[in-house]
Amino acid sequence: MIDSRVFAEVLIEGMDDWVPIDQLLWAAREGAQGRPWKEFFVELLRFLLENELIQIGELAAEGFSPWRGEAGEVSQLVVEDLERFSWKPELGSRAWIANTAAGNDVARSQIDR
Repeated sequence: MIDSRVFAEVLIEGMDDWVPIDQLLWAAREGAQGRPWKEFFVELLRFLLENELIQIGELAAEGFSPWRGEAGEVSQLVVEDLERFSWKPELGSRAWIANTAAGNDVARSQIDR
């Protein structure tokens, strides 16, 4: 289980708007605690997806368009996208984060702490 403090800020920010994937990368770097941060990022991403706290998708003219697939498949798509940009998504990653209702609930619980 991953400590909610690692991803709380991402979910809190996601209550108001879609969040660029670089926010989750930053959280993984900060929360890796001596482990390889890229591996921790994938673990964190899968945790959030498997627990249905977030969706990953792209921004389009009509708004957020979620990527379809199981947590492992979506995680792999994100990693492939990040690798195209040498793990520097500010150069144009397609991946964005949208909170689910459960993610918003967790975010609210973190605010109340």
